[in-house]
Amino acid sequence: MASQRLTASARSDSESLQETLFELSRVEAREKRLREENDAILSAISAMTEATTKTDIFASLLGVIRRYVSFDSALALSRNRETEDAFRCLVATDSSLETVTWQTGEVFRRCVRGETVAIYKPGLVKELHCLTHQYAGYINGTALISGLTVNDSEVMLVLLSHRRDSFNDEAQQVLDRFRPLIQRTIMDIDYRHRLHTLVGIRTQELNASRQRFQDFAQTASDWFWELDNSFHLTYLSSPSTDADIDPEALLNKIKSDTALKARLERLIRHEKAFSDIEWHMRAGTNDYWVSLSGRPFYNKRGELVGYRGTAKDITITKRRVEELQQARKQAELANNAKSQFLAVMSHEIRTPLNAVLGLIDALQNSSLNADQMAWVGQMDKSAQLLLTLISDVLDLSKIESNRFSLSPSVMRPSDSVTNVYQQLVDRADKKHIYLSMSVSSVVPETIFMDENRFTQILLNLIGNALKFTDRGGVTVSLDAEQHTLVLWVKDTGIGIEENQLARIFDPFTQADGSITRRFGGTGLGLSICKKLVEMMGGTISVQSEPNQGTDFCVRLPIIAPPDGALPPERPKTDENHDDVVPPMTILVAEDSRANQMVVRLMLEKQGHRVILASNGEEAIHHIQQHLDDFDLVLMDMSMPVMDGIAATKALRMAGFDKPIIALTANAMDEDRRRCIQAGMNDFVTKPVRAESLHAVLSDYQPGLHTE
Repeated sequence: MASQRLTASARSDSESLQETLFELSRVEAREKRLREENDAILSAISAMTEATTKTDIFASLLGVIRRYVSFDSALALSRNRETEDAFRCLVATDSSLETVTWQTGEVFRRCVRGETVAIYKPGLVKELHCLTHQYAGYINGTALISGLTVNDSEVMLVLLSHRRDSFNDEAQQVLDRFRPLIQRTIMDIDYRHRLHTLVGIRTQELNASRQRFQDFAQTASDWFWELDNSFHLTYLSSPSTDADIDPEALLNKIKSDTALKARLERLIRHEKAFSDIEWHMRAGTNDYWVSLSGRPFYNKRGELVGYRGTAKDITITKRRVEELQQARKQAELANNAKSQFLAVMSHEIRTPLNAVLGLIDALQNSSLNADQMAWVGQMDKSAQLLLTLISDVLDLSKIESNRFSLSPSVMRPSDSVTNVYQQLVDRADKKHIYLSMSVSSVVPETIFMDENRFTQILLNLIGNALKFTDRGGVTVSLDAEQHTLVLWVKDTGIGIEENQLARIFDPFTQADGSITRRFGGTGLGLSICKKLVEMMGGTISVQSEPNQGTDFCVRLPIIAPPDGALPPERPKTDENHDDVVPPMTILVAEDSRANQMVVRLMLEKQGHRVILASNGEEAIHHIQQHLDDFDLVLMDMSMPVMDGIAATKALRMAGFDKPIIALTANAMDEDRRRCIQAGMNDFVTKPVRAESLHAVLSDYQPGLHTE
C-alpha cells in the first residue's frame, strides 16, 4: 500500500518535472525567437542605416519578415489624409504594382487603427479591386495588410501571395510584433519618397530655370557676365547680336582700358552697384559703344563673392542720338536761316513799300479828281494788304521758331474791345451790315495780359467775320466765368462745312479754295490766333453751319495785376497827336533815295526842316558840325558804311542827348530791343505813314521830351 502511494507520488513528481522542463523549453524557445527577432531587427536597422535608396530600405524590412512569413510580393502605400483620397505606392517588389491606384475602404481604415488583417478572397475587398485580370494570381491568393498613422499620413504594408493558405494567425502576430520596425521603415521610406519627389521637382524647376536663362541669354542682345573678387570672369553668355564682338575679347578690352578697369575695381572694392557706364571701344575696323551695369552678390555669410551684371551694345542707340543731335543742329540752323531770311526780306520789302505808301499819302493830300482819288484809294488798300501779309508771315515765323514772347502788362480788356470796334465799324457800315459789341459788368476792369496780342486776336477774328459776312452782321461779346475771360465773335456769314472745321486753324488754309479767290487773304490769321491763344494759356473753339454763320469762342485765364501795378491811363481827347507840332530841325539818316524823298516830303509838309544823311557815318558828321541845330534824329537801322545801331551808340557815347527815333523796316521784337539797348528813344516801323510819324514827333517835340 505504502509502496503504491510512493509510486504514485514519484509519478506525480515526474510529471511535474516534465511539465517544468517543457515550460522551460518553451521559454527558452521564445527567448531564442525573441533574440533572433531582435537580432533581425537590429540587423535590419543597421542595413537601413547604410541603405541609400528606399528600395534598399524596403528590402531590409522584407528580409526580416520573410524569415517568419512566406509571401510573393510586397508593397508600401501612403496617402495624406488632408489632401489625398487614394493611396499611392511608395515602393514595391513588383514594379507593375507601382502604377496601380489603391482606393481606401473599411479594411484600410481598420488597419490604420492598429489591426493586421488577412484577406483570403482579395477580389471581394474594395481596396483590392484594382488587382484586375493582369494580376489574377493575386486575386485568387491571399493578402496580409498592416497599417498605421504617422502625423497626417496613413501608411500600409501589403503582403501578397498566390496561395490561399499563406497567411495564418501566426503571420498576423509576426507583423504585430514587427509593427515598430514596420512603422520606422515605412516612415523612412515615405520621408525619402517625399524628399526624392521634392528634389525631383526642384531639380526640374532648376533645370527649367537654367534652360530659360540660357535661352534668354542666347537670344538677348546683352551679355550676361559674372566676375569674382579678383576680376576673373566666371561666366559670360554668348548673346544673339549683329555686333562682331567676341565675349572674351570684350573682357580683355575692358581689362586693357586702365581708366575703365580702375573705375570698376573702385566700385567693386566699395561693393557698390553701378548702371549704364558707357564705354567706347574698337573691334577690328568698327567702333562700338557698350553700356555696363552690375551689382554685388554675397554668400550665406554675407561675404562678397563677386559681381553680376550685363553689357549692352548701345552702338545703334548712340548713332541714332548722334544723328538726332545733328538733325537738330541742322534744323536749328535752317530755322535761324529762315528767320534771318524773313528779317532780310521784311526789310527789303518794307523799304520800297515805304516809298509806295508815302507817295500814296502825298497823292491823297494833293488835288485829285474823283476818279484819281478812287485809283489812289485802291492802291492804298493793296499796299495795306501787302503790309498785313508781311506782318502775318513774320508773326507766324516767330511763333514757330520759339522766338516769340508775350509782354503782359496791366490792361483794360473793355478798352481793347472798344478800340477794335471803333477801328472796324466803318468797314461794317460800308458793307451795310451791323457790328455790335457788349462787355459784361462781371468782366474785371483791369487784368494782367499782353494787350497788343489780345488786340491782335480781336482784329483777326472780327476782321474775318466782317470779311465773310454780306448780310446780317457781327456780334462781339466779352464776359467772365469764374477765372476765365470769355470772348464770343458771332457772324451771320457764309459759314463753314463741318468737314473743313478741323483745318481752318492750319497755316495758309481756308475752308474752301474758292473762298480765297472770292474773298482774298492768306489763311494765316486764324492760325496766328490759335497759337497766340495757346501761348496765353487759353483755348479757341469754333461752331459753324453753312449759310447760317460762324461762332468763335476764345477762353483766356484771368490773371490779377501784380501788387502795386498801376492801370493804364485812358487816352485823353486832347492828345498831343492832334496838336500842331512846332517846326523842328530833323536829321534823317536813310540810305534809300526813295525813302529819303518820302520822309522828307512828309516832314516838310508838316513844316519841319530836314537834313539828309545816307549812312550812320554821315549822320555823326552832320551832328558834330551842327550839334545844337538838330531837335530830333530819325535813324534807319540797316545802312551801308555804318548802321544805325553803331551810329546811335557812338552818338550817345559822345554825349548827344537829343531824341533818336529808329526808322526801320525790321519788325522783329529782338530788333526793337536792340534799338532801345543802343540808346534810341523810340521806333517807327516802315512803311511810315504820315499819321504815325506825326504821332511820334508829337511825343518828342521840344519842351515835352526829357531824358
